[in-house]
Amino acid sequence: MKHKLIKQYEIVRRLGSGGGGVVYYANDTRLLRPVVLKMLRDSGGTDMMRGTLLREARLASAIEHPNVCSIYEVGEFEGAAFIAMQYVPGRTLEELIRHEGPLSNELIVSISMQIADGLAEAHRVGIVHRDLKPANIIITDGGLVKILDFGLAKRQPAAETVETKGKRDSTSRFGTIAYMAPEQFVTGHSSEQSDIFAFGVILYQMASGRHPFALPGAQQAQLARSIQYSEPQPLREQRPEIPAELETIVAKAMAKNPNHRYASVAEMLDSLRTLVRSLPADSASSQDPGLVRFPAAPVEDKKIGFFSMLAERWLGGEKTDAASNSVAVLPFADLGGVAETPFYGVALADAVSTRLARVPSLVVRYSSQMPPAADPLESGRKLLVNFVLKGSFVRSEKAFDLTWQLLQVATNSVRAGGTISVKSLDLVAIQNEIADQVYASLRGSGYLQAVAGTAEKPSKTPQISEDYLEARALLSSFMMHSARREDLEAAQKKFTEVLERDPSYAPAHSGLGLVHLQYVHHGFGGLSHVMAAQKCFERALESDPGSMEANLFRVNILLSRGEKDSARHAVRHLLESSPNSFAVHIVAGMIMRLDGQYDLAMQQFNTALQLNPANATMVYNHRARIYHYQGQVEFAHQEIRKGLTLEPRHPLLRTTLGYLYYREGDLTNAVQVLDSVLQEDPTLRLAYPTLAMCLLALHQPEKAAALITEQTLSAAEADSEMAYRLATFFALANDLGEALPWLRKAIYLGNDNYPWFSKNPAWAKLQENEDFQNILKNLKKSFRQNTTRWKQLLATLPQREAEPE
Repeated sequence: MKHKLIKQYEIVRRLGSGGGGVVYYANDTRLLRPVVLKMLRDSGGTDMMRGTLLREARLASAIEHPNVCSIYEVGEFEGAAFIAMQYVPGRTLEELIRHEGPLSNELIVSISMQIADGLAEAHRVGIVHRDLKPANIIITDGGLVKILDFGLAKRQPAAETVETKGKRDSTSRFGTIAYMAPEQFVTGHSSEQSDIFAFGVILYQMASGRHPFALPGAQQAQLARSIQYSEPQPLREQRPEIPAELETIVAKAMAKNPNHRYASVAEMLDSLRTLVRSLPADSASSQDPGLVRFPAAPVEDKKIGFFSMLAERWLGGEKTDAASNSVAVLPFADLGGVAETPFYGVALADAVSTRLARVPSLVVRYSSQMPPAADPLESGRKLLVNFVLKGSFVRSEKAFDLTWQLLQVATNSVRAGGTISVKSLDLVAIQNEIADQVYASLRGSGYLQAVAGTAEKPSKTPQISEDYLEARALLSSFMMHSARREDLEAAQKKFTEVLERDPSYAPAHSGLGLVHLQYVHHGFGGLSHVMAAQKCFERALESDPGSMEANLFRVNILLSRGEKDSARHAVRHLLESSPNSFAVHIVAGMIMRLDGQYDLAMQQFNTALQLNPANATMVYNHRARIYHYQGQVEFAHQEIRKGLTLEPRHPLLRTTLGYLYYREGDLTNAVQVLDSVLQEDPTLRLAYPTLAMCLLALHQPEKAAALITEQTLSAAEADSEMAYRLATFFALANDLGEALPWLRKAIYLGNDNYPWFSKNPAWAKLQENEDFQNILKNLKKSFRQNTTRWKQLLATLPQREAEPE
């Protein structure tokens, strides 16, 4: 079906209508982004009103701030006036309060700071909102707050009403009665002070879950009198846990006399900053966003990224508290201080985590994802887990002694513990003993459901455990720190030695398979390593069919062999067998993203973030990629801001940031960011074709071609995303002999992202190319089939079980 075009805006569907006009969801075919198109009604006697509204909208379009919904264009088409605005996915603050009731202190702070930032910027450029209310504030799934309808609501006739999902707000030409300041009923004028009053009412609602002046069954006239003459019930009488500073801020903002309110929103923002610093020390929101190091980003961006990150974390109130079936396994402390055992503490904790992860109803967070903290209970609170497993070990020539404790975060108590002393390190025995005791303790306390036994088979040669642990430590060092080929080769040698002594030792086969994949991803080798990794994972699964690592990475192998349907079924099996695994949801989201199933992929990434906030940066990067595909570049930037707030030097986040700059035409920043990434990590292959594309745009083809080395080509041979990025580079270079084969390679390797491939502007020159069109035609057919397949696969998938009470 062909959609109607209004200028460059392609109407997709109708969103709603009101007295002022009809609202549509549309695509901007020129800038490749979704928009909200408001078509103003053309009825008798409204010409003056329409002209005034358009002038107000043009004024409002001058506000450029992350917390204000952007107005892209104001104009007329075939005699009809329209306003094109930013499309903001999410739910209104009104919906959030209605469904959740009173919000947590942390969520109130993170939302109010963003509202205050956006409102202060509007006032700075001389624009008053006039109709600030929860229905005009949207919170995205990523925690970003957007204020809607600056200057657009004030011109509605007094008799009009605005529909808000089952509730009707009476409005006047000065705003919505429930959020009007007392003086507005007398003077009829809106001002910065009336916006501050409305903001105070909104704060009260967030804290209490109800309007400060509205009584059940009250008429609008009664509400107006109450606003002018009554005092609301103090917040702390309703919720004693509300900070006194917040109660003071709300009371001052809602003062009857405008002169007794804050002089400006900027002054109110200062009070909110003081409130942030007064929150408990163990609250994530007690951090000062001004201290967060954020490369090449304005302070405003740091602050917005920080508070939107907090808002996402606390959205849903108590549901985001620590799940009772969650445990973080911290690195084991080496009390012996033996220099020959680097990273043993991390490797040992990862081994125990792997064993615990076999309990389906347990949410396990791995030690390699833990931020360092002197206090293990502090780590548990930050990671939103109910239990923390910590331990220490001493390795000597005669014995290996290990002590462990299971701490309950909420009660600051020891739930279980023990000491294991063996003549030589028997990793499987240690894993089984700790896991069995942890399971017994949590099961006996009602935190876990009963499951069938999941113990691993002991090694035929127990003393190889230490060699295996050393191999894991070397691999961890490569992946987390050094990226040096020598470490990878040393890990490969050590895993091989373990398998020579015990060919049936599944963890070593899996570890060796992961080593081979690292060779591929870092451009140290090509398809021969993919084949070697495949054999390793197959051997691991022969010995241990329940190996989570082998099952996960087997999905990558299936894709590299073009077995896409098998990969999808494997993902579906993992989602059923390991619903509480962060890694499973990440892999599922990646496959769905490559299939162009953006909504499904977002659901998987959001679930992964709930399961493991410690690895949020990975989720933010994936979500940024999806927003970019959808043309919502601002939201992609927001995800990157949040990630870089946590890890300022994260190479993948910065590579995505460089690509976003390239998409926006900001080539100077793009090259700067990508250059810095490659200087710090020359093995990050995805950055090479990305930087090469930037250099082509800067008319530096020789420098661009120099980046396409044998290592870059080798990495693209086994990585679908590398292959597509490389194909795009060749398309921009007008080298069809390379562009189309690499595009086919990307598709063969599992990249069926038709929605993006079909509109990527880098391929615009090939739109008339017959071969390219045939590729797209077949890909569109695959996309439709994949959409049906995923619906069928997920329809039979059991829902992820809620945590036990």
